[in-house]
Amino acid sequence: MRDGQPNDPGRDSVAETMERLRPWLAAHTPGADALTIHEAVEPSQGFSSRTILFKAAWREQGVPRERALVARIQRETTTPMLGDVFHQCRVMRAVAAASEVAVPHIAFAEEDPGVLGAPFFLMNQVEGRVPSDFPSYHAEGWVADLAPGEREQAWWNGVREMQRLHRISWRQFPFLSRGVEEPPDAAFYLKDFVGRWFGWASQGRAYPVIEDAMRFLLANAPAPRRSGLVWNDARMGNTTFRRDLSVASLFDFEVASLGPPEVDLAHWLYLDDIFSIQFGVERLPGIPEGEAAVRGFERIYGWPMPYFDYYMAVAALKILVISIRDYSNEKLMNAPEALPGFLLSRLKIYLNQYRYFLSQP
Repeated sequence: MRDGQPNDPGRDSVAETMERLRPWLAAHTPGADALTIHEAVEPSQGFSSRTILFKAAWREQGVPRERALVARIQRETTTPMLGDVFHQCRVMRAVAAASEVAVPHIAFAEEDPGVLGAPFFLMNQVEGRVPSDFPSYHAEGWVADLAPGEREQAWWNGVREMQRLHRISWRQFPFLSRGVEEPPDAAFYLKDFVGRWFGWASQGRAYPVIEDAMRFLLANAPAPRRSGLVWNDARMGNTTFRRDLSVASLFDFEVASLGPPEVDLAHWLYLDDIFSIQFGVERLPGIPEGEAAVRGFERIYGWPMPYFDYYMAVAALKILVISIRDYSNEKLMNAPEALPGFLLSRLKIYLNQYRYFLSQP
């Protein structure tokens, strides 16, 4: 407590937070004796919940034990879509219950804010490597150090793991369906996530380009071939890879929704443009793009996607919408100042390409 008020978990140091967590974790670890926490670190990235990586060590009947964990702690946010730390906890538990998809195991969850000043959950750390966002993995790091063929292998391995995720029925996520009885389509997704975020971000101001694009996309959505979980932040930077480039985990489901799998595929493809072209970095050889990427999606998912520009427009619209109001909780995003201009131009390109597709007999 500070001056009679609950502690703000965002203001506590990592050491203070871990010291408060330690007795709670000891009490929730059967047989644990003399539990300690060490190697705690808070990554500089992460815009929703507070994230701390650490290791817990204890003795159990005289035998030393250790467990690597990740704490996800709710932080205060003005963004309603990021206001519930247990949203992704529920999603990952549902994914694990319905499939063998690689997601981190949820070890503990605590709703009582009295422990750390806010609700939190703990999940197992996953051993592997994650592509960097800042600096972009297109510029430096282990992905840039791979041979082009290895980069392509890793990229497609991520897509194949997504395909396993997308095979899960949307009915396995009743807490996301908002009472709908029919398979959620692109219109559901646009209203459920993009529209709600825009309502918060716009603060009542008019954005004619966004509003016109939303109306067009709602009125011209392709019929879905499949409906399921939309990861909603599908990208290399939210994927843990093993040394052999297989996928160890998909993570960061803070804003997961429901809809067609093409929503995630387009976001996965589009974010490579953001982290290369828009960041002023040459796109790495071996990272699929354009028609070659779409043809690969079709082979993996098993149906043709001639309408794919529709979903690229959805991806561009989504990223444009979330760029109009800061949601970073004082985290540094390091995005180029010209980002909105890039997003506007890409949105117009994909809308025009989809209009052309619709005009063909």
